[in-house]
Amino acid sequence: MSRSVSLSKKEVLVFILIILSLSGIFYKPIFSSDIWLHLKMGEYIVQNDYTLPISDPFSYTTKGKPVILCEWLSQIVLYLVYNEFGFTGLRVMRVLLMMAALSFVFWTAFQISNRFLVALLVLLVTAYLFRTRYLIRPELFSILFFTFVYTWFTRTRKRFKHVDYAIFFLLCVLWINLHPFMLFAGVIVAILSFARMVTKVRGITSWFRITELPFNPNVLFLLFLIGSIINPYGYHIYGYVFGATPVVKQYIQEWQPIFICLQRRLFRFITGGVLAFPCIMKGLVSGIIACFLTVLIGSYTRRIRWSIGDILIGLLTIYLAITAARFAWLLFVPVLLIVKYGTIYVENRGLPERPRVTTFISFIMVGAGVIIACLYWMNECYTRIPYNLKHEIQIENYPDVPVRILKATNLSGRLYNPSGWGGYLIYHLYPRYKVFVDTRTYLHGETILVNSMLIQYQYPGFERLLETYGFDILLFKKMFGDRRPFYSADWILIFENVNSAMYVKKNKRNKTNLKKIVKYYKENNVPFDPKKGFDLEELRKDDHLSELYRLR
Repeated sequence: MSRSVSLSKKEVLVFILIILSLSGIFYKPIFSSDIWLHLKMGEYIVQNDYTLPISDPFSYTTKGKPVILCEWLSQIVLYLVYNEFGFTGLRVMRVLLMMAALSFVFWTAFQISNRFLVALLVLLVTAYLFRTRYLIRPELFSILFFTFVYTWFTRTRKRFKHVDYAIFFLLCVLWINLHPFMLFAGVIVAILSFARMVTKVRGITSWFRITELPFNPNVLFLLFLIGSIINPYGYHIYGYVFGATPVVKQYIQEWQPIFICLQRRLFRFITGGVLAFPCIMKGLVSGIIACFLTVLIGSYTRRIRWSIGDILIGLLTIYLAITAARFAWLLFVPVLLIVKYGTIYVENRGLPERPRVTTFISFIMVGAGVIIACLYWMNECYTRIPYNLKHEIQIENYPDVPVRILKATNLSGRLYNPSGWGGYLIYHLYPRYKVFVDTRTYLHGETILVNSMLIQYQYPGFERLLETYGFDILLFKKMFGDRRPFYSADWILIFENVNSAMYVKKNKRNKTNLKKIVKYYKENNVPFDPKKGFDLEELRKDDHLSELYRLR
């Protein structure tokens, strides 16, 4: 079966315009809570002569726990890019990585179908899926590498040579030091190896399509195993990945099942957060899964068989996407499989001239869902391009003013902070302050995570926890509009604005802290009563102070 795989000049121009438009969307300002910690860890490693820390230096609750930096190379890269080019460099890097990954998917879809519009639709759907994970963090490298490896395996027809095996091995070594998702590539290769063995079973060809792979999956799997242990921690990297997973799945929302953790808000509502998926995202995920199963079942009713590897890989990526929202981007794999076997449908005239009503309705519903998703994607996302180009950081996501005050006053004592702000505080305040908790769930452990949430959401008994940990300073994330996180006669409010509130403990140990706060506000001409505390409503009347401290 031979076909032309070249794009016309008009198609190339349309593709370039779409990629440029998507670049404007993926040039989104910094909004992740993890980027700050990665930058600080990269800085720490570089400034210590590229020596990895044995224990965690940033939090006082880790108590010298040994730390496994499975993303150490990514952290160095991120820091070096930032150190040279600033946040603009990081955002450009994100755009380049994501556009390269999308280009791999587009080109593979075009080679499979030889239809530009089909490939373009796959590109838009995949871009929407990737938008759920376009934070600037080490995972970006895994998105790029996994799309490259999977599309490489899918589109290649030439027999692998020694240089191809060498490239795969070097890729594994590089990838495992960038991000631990590299281990999933080994799962894909293992599935292909298993599928090759199963094809030797008598009568299997009656049920499954036998495709001759251009490479030996057993050799690739051996190279994967060797490459995966070429890292500073050797085979212990497996223990880190599989040991941390149960904890993060329990306490981090993005690891929750996709139809549970996704936002239950208005149809068109999007806040820009990691988990702020509108209902249309749920519809797109459901549509892809329904379409995949429809094509899979419909293929066998028309005597068009699938390969064992494609079935297992497609079902596995769907399973991961359903069980953890962070893996929704993997649905580009079943999308490519839909295109692959849908093309075989057409080329072999597998579809009946008068399709059955159920099949017809299924395709109409799925098609309508995909079209609506693409229209929503173009309408809701492209309108944000001017905002993306204008702003560098979504500063409203961070406690920028409390950090400014802590730097200026140099308060002493133990600080409480919510986990989502831990990285930002580490980046700006280390080594003067160490944090209570940050987003490294696996490192802090279940007890610290639970206690942090009890304090943040003021569950019964949180006052006892404040005493137990001996906090001197409390930094709260305001979760309920303008309502203050809590009121206590033992604490004085020293600052409050639209997203945060900061308190100091009223005791002998913190008299010096309170004097520093009084001095700071006096020098900045901010009215402050050390007995009554920070008066947000009164200060909001001053336009200058409201803008300076983001009081409105």
